[in-house]
Amino acid sequence: MSAGLTSLLLFSAFPLLTVWPLAFVCLIPLMSAVKGLSARKTFLYSWLSGTLFYIGLLHWIVFNPAVEGWVKPLLYLGVVLIGFYLSLYFALSFALAKWLAARTRMPFWAWLAICIPTLDLLRSQGLLGFPWGSLGYALVPWTNGIQMASLTGVYGLTCWAVMANGLLFDLGSRIWGRRAGLSETFRKPKTIAMALGLVLLLGLPPWLGSLAVRSVDKLSSSSPRLNTALIQGNIQQGLRWDREFQRFNFEEYKRLTLEASAQKVGLVVWPETALPFYLRFQPQYGNQMRQLADGTNSLILTGVPDMAVDENEKELYFNAAFLFAPGRGLLGSYAKSRLVPFGETFPLKDNIPFLKNVNFGEGEWTAGSDTIVFETPEAALSCLICFESIFPGIARKQVNRGSKILVNITNDGWFGRSGAAMQHAQMAVLRAVENRRAVARCANSGISMFILPTGKVLQPTPLYQQTVTVESLPLLSVRTFYGRFGDVFQYGLILIIALGALIPLVKKRP
Repeated sequence: MSAGLTSLLLFSAFPLLTVWPLAFVCLIPLMSAVKGLSARKTFLYSWLSGTLFYIGLLHWIVFNPAVEGWVKPLLYLGVVLIGFYLSLYFALSFALAKWLAARTRMPFWAWLAICIPTLDLLRSQGLLGFPWGSLGYALVPWTNGIQMASLTGVYGLTCWAVMANGLLFDLGSRIWGRRAGLSETFRKPKTIAMALGLVLLLGLPPWLGSLAVRSVDKLSSSSPRLNTALIQGNIQQGLRWDREFQRFNFEEYKRLTLEASAQKVGLVVWPETALPFYLRFQPQYGNQMRQLADGTNSLILTGVPDMAVDENEKELYFNAAFLFAPGRGLLGSYAKSRLVPFGETFPLKDNIPFLKNVNFGEGEWTAGSDTIVFETPEAALSCLICFESIFPGIARKQVNRGSKILVNITNDGWFGRSGAAMQHAQMAVLRAVENRRAVARCANSGISMFILPTGKVLQPTPLYQQTVTVESLPLLSVRTFYGRFGDVFQYGLILIIALGALIPLVKKRP
C-alpha cells in the first residue's frame, strides 16, 4: 500500500498533473514502509514502487503510430519491461542507502539523498541511458527553487528534494512515533535542530534563487538580443512523410515564416524534420530555402533528414538540422549525436536474428560524430535535436564551445495528449538554468516555447495548433559553475558513498 502511494505521489508530481510540491513528500510512504527492513526487502519494496511509477510516467510509449499493427501489443509489454529496468536504479538506491546506514552513523534518509541522484547519473549513461523521471525535473515550475542547477545540475535538485523528504519523515517519526506530547517533543534539542534544519532547507535555496534570478535578469537587460521566431506547423504525422504532400508541407512553413518576418526576426526556427525529405539532394527546395532566407533577411534553422556514404560505400542516414543564412545559403548542418534507443535506433538489433526484420516503429538513423556550434554574425548558436535536450552534457559542451543561444527542435506529435510533451519540455528548462543561456524550443505540434536564462518560460504553445511566436532573446556570455565543471557535485556524492563503504572496513582492522 505504501509503495503504491509513493508511486502515485511521484506520478502526480510530474505532468500531466504537475503537483510539483509533492516532490518534497512523495518518498515518505515508501520510507515508512521500509523502516526496519533489510536491504534485500527494501530493494523489493522500492522496485515495486518504482516499476508502478515508471509504467505510469511512460505510458505514452504505446502511442507510436509507426508501429506495425501486430507489434502493437508488444509495446504494452515493452512499457512494463522498461518500467522494470528503470526501477532497478530506484530500488538499488534505496537498498544501497539501507546498507550504508547499517555500516555508519548517518541515517538512512541522508544516505538516500546521496544515493538516488547517484543512481540517476548512472541511469543516464550508455546505449540505454534514459534520465527521464529524475525527481529534480518535477521542480521545474518553481523558478526560484531551481536556480541551484547552475551549480549542481539536476542532480542537486534531486538531492535537495530527497533530503526534504527524509527530514520530514524523521521529524514526523519523532512527533507521532512517541507517546510524549508535541510540546515535550519540541523541547528536545535534536528535534529543534531538525525543525530548524528543515526550515532552512526549504527556505534558503529559493531565497538565494530569487537573488540569482534578479542578477541574471539585470545581466540580460543589458546584453545583445536576437529576435527569434518559432514556427509550429502542426503538420499531421501521417502527412508529413507522404511524398504527395511535400509541396504543401514546404509552402505551409514558407507562409508562416513570411508571417513572422513582418516582425523583423533575426532567426526563424522550424521543428525537427519539418522538411521530411532529403533537402541536400533536392536542389529545387534548397534554392527556395536560400531565397526565403534572403527575402526575410533571417537565419532559418530547420530539421531535415540527411544522408552520406561512408568509405565502405554504405549509406548512412541522419536526423539533422540545416542552417540557412541570408546571402550565404546553406551555412552548415548538424547530425543528431544522441539517438533515442528503440525509437531512432534499436541497440544490438542486428545481433538478435529473430528481431532483424521486425518493425517496432524505430528509425534507421546513424548517430552524428559530434556536436557543433554555428558561427554567424547574428549569434553563435547550437542545436539540440529532440531527445538530446534531456542530456545536460550535450548542451554544456555546446556552450563551452561558444554557443550564445540553444535551439531545441523536436517532433513530439508521437506523444498524443499525454503528459510526455510537457515532461519533455520541462527538461529543456534546466538546460537554460545550468548554462545561463536562452533556449528557443520549436516542436511540430507543441509544446514550443522560449526559455530565459533564469528558466522562466515565455509563450508556451498549446498542443496540436498551428502557431507563430516571436520573442527577443538575450545572448549571454557568462559561464556558470556547472558549465565549467559539469557534474562535480555528483562526483562528490559518489566519493561520500565510497568513503561510507570503505571507512568501516578500515576501522575493523586490528
